[in-house]
Amino acid sequence: MFTRHTITDKVAFALVAFFLGELGDGLNIFQGIYLVALGWNEGSVGIALSMMGFTALLTQTIAGDIIDKTTFDRRKFLAMAALMTAFSASAILFVQEGNVDHALMYVTKIIEGVSSSFIGPCVAALTLASFGPDSFDEVMASNILWGHVGSIVSAVLAGLTAWITY
Repeated sequence: MFTRHTITDKVAFALVAFFLGELGDGLNIFQGIYLVALGWNEGSVGIALSMMGFTALLTQTIAGDIIDKTTFDRRKFLAMAALMTAFSASAILFVQEGNVDHALMYVTKIIEGVSSSFIGPCVAALTLASFGPDSFDEVMASNILWGHVGSIVSAVLAGLTAWITY
């Protein structure tokens, strides 16, 4: 039923995991620092970031169930979830210094929490469908590793960018 996969398939999954790691893990830390630099107090930043985490906590089980039961192409689902997460994270570019209206960030953090809840289940479903149950653990471990590497690279690049531009 499952064919032997080439290194290219594993590399493709590693690349996806790498860039998803850049998108998800380290982004909120830098957004929080940026918002404080714009004049937000730490409490407002904490509320915004907590809204994302709490929303993700509430929706992740539902997202996994939807991914398991859907007939929609999970690759497209993953692409949509990643794009929605990226676009909602990009809303920070519209926050101006001294802005006291936090609604934009609160709403986009809720959207980001919901959309990011679909990423993990999509990757797991695609891994299982592509590699089968015998290779699932190995490939998922590789995905997680490359996601963390992506987070580290993102943090280093952000630090270098800040160091060079400031």
